Amino acid sequence: MSGLALALHQEGFYVTGSDKHESQTVKRLQDNGIEVALGQAAQNIGEAQVIVYTTAIKEDNPELVAARATGRPVVHRSQLISYLLDQEHRIAVTGTHGKTTVTAMIGEIFVELGYDPTVFVGGDWLNIDSNFRLGNGDWAIFEACESDSSFLAYEGCSQVLTSIEPDHLDSYGSFEELSHTFQQFVSIANPQGFVAYCGDSTEVVKAVADSPAQLISYGLGPELDITATDITVTAQQSTDFAPIAFGEVLEPVSLRMVGRHNILNALAALAAAYGAGLPVKQAAGALGHFTGIKRRFEYVGQVDGCQVIDDYAHHPTEIRATLQAAREHFATRIVAVFQPHLYSRTEYLMEEFVKSFDEADIIAIAQTYAAREQPREDVSGQQLYERIRSRHPDRQVAYLPALDDVVEFLKQQATSGDLVITIGAGNIHRAAERLVNGA
Repeated sequence: MSGLALALHQEGFYVTGSDKHESQTVKRLQDNGIEVALGQAAQNIGEAQVIVYTTAIKEDNPELVAARATGRPVVHRSQLISYLLDQEHRIAVTGTHGKTTVTAMIGEIFVELGYDPTVFVGGDWLNIDSNFRLGNGDWAIFEACESDSSFLAYEGCSQVLTSIEPDHLDSYGSFEELSHTFQQFVSIANPQGFVAYCGDSTEVVKAVADSPAQLISYGLGPELDITATDITVTAQQSTDFAPIAFGEVLEPVSLRMVGRHNILNALAALAAAYGAGLPVKQAAGALGHFTGIKRRFEYVGQVDGCQVIDDYAHHPTEIRATLQAAREHFATRIVAVFQPHLYSRTEYLMEEFVKSFDEADIIAIAQTYAAREQPREDVSGQQLYERIRSRHPDRQVAYLPALDDVVEFLKQQATSGDLVITIGAGNIHRAAERLVNGA
């Protein structure tokens, strides 16, 4: 939403908005001259001629209720993006994991090769210190969120499909329905375009089977169109590999990111570049300039000899990938603090969450970040903590309901040489910042 607001503001529209709390995102909007009210109230819609909302906004939200009562146009975020992106060529990036990083990687390739794209990202792209880029070229690259079926508004795009795993089951009801909706999404791809898809995933392969577009597979498995060889994990925060495009081994890439999951993200971006007709060798070279996404294995700082990392992982698969990357790149003791995001996700994926911390030496669980949901007592961070403690009776496992508790725990437990990782999509990153800044 903030990227949309900035883009519209830059195009000369008068834009206002609201959010629950102060944040760096709110400050960025205000610094750019956009009025942002704190708190949700009917009067915040003012004289706005169009009111835009996201899936996170419930039907009883006072601003949404007031907007509907006025009879003015009320549109979902996906509808506005679809309207705004009138470029001749559009690439929609979706999937349970990796779509933010892949979107920005594709954007980096197009920028480096001089295509001047418009890019909307679901996080802060560090190369441009923003979550959007307004270009004058013929290409638009954007993240198509699968949290509900609203991504079906993006008809006629080329597509990148990274993964399909159980998530957002509060919206879909079942994994089968989620998978079916991905299949619907692929069916509306541009027949003259392409669908780049992860060939390592059985669910993804099944979803793209009836695509009307050119199919381009990528992954680490054999006989895929875009893959990798000579993978080297360095002691620094980088990963080296040589891309293979349709059997041709390209020059090695030194990716300034950790984890094999980011090799997959890079291969997805290369597959998209190939599908778009870009020279794949130059595209691979451009990946070496990509500096990452904020809150994706982001280095926060050091304190008393401990390195502190923050990561946005909020799904069990993402947590496992983050901790595995930490183990491969930092041969040291890992102190992991996780803040569950959404009560519904915690409930549906409890068993997988319990198994996802095997690589951590010390584990702490904070209270669930409710986000758009109402707090619940029947499923929470405490239940997750108890289950993890049963799985790892030989390790230190703690339950820390508040951020103050997290900071104090880390001050007491982390010692020189440790790697501290705060994990989650809520506000757990503030604990990492406070630890480093001595607050």
